[in-house]
Amino acid sequence: MILGLLFPGVLAVILGTIAYRRSPSMVRSAMRSAFGRFVEIMPKIAVALIAAGFIGVLVPAAVVGKHIGPDSGFYGIMLATLSGGIMPGGPIVTFPIVIVLLKAGAGFPQVVAFLTGWSVFAVHRMIIYEIPMMGWQFSAVRLISSLILPLIAGYLTVLVMALSGTVPKIF
Repeated sequence: MILGLLFPGVLAVILGTIAYRRSPSMVRSAMRSAFGRFVEIMPKIAVALIAAGFIGVLVPAAVVGKHIGPDSGFYGIMLATLSGGIMPGGPIVTFPIVIVLLKAGAGFPQVVAFLTGWSVFAVHRMIIYEIPMMGWQFSAVRLISSLILPLIAGYLTVLVMALSGTVPKIF
């Protein structure tokens, strides 16, 4: 947790120093902007964490372990990919859910496939933005050309884990 704050904290101090040297009013303007973002984002984070808490209670660990656990292999990677692809929302919603899945017994390769499916496919984003702006043909070509990516990411995770001494079930 501390390391997650270290980089942004150091970056904020460096950028704040640069801004202050240019003009102290820049720092005040940046702080007002940051506070506005804080007020806008914190309720969303709170609601996402509450929703993730409910998911953690409502979805039994045995179900998570059976379907996307470390021993679920190809089936688990594919199920996680599909689940990630249809997961609506941004990182404020998705990452708390990923934490719940990991705590409930989901495997690392499956979670990597879930996040890759969420990043690459994002069906809600395709429907709302991509198809209306880019058209069906572009969306279809992009989707078909990236179908293999979550599977590759999941199995690369298996390879990395195997190289580090942890060997999850592959098939």
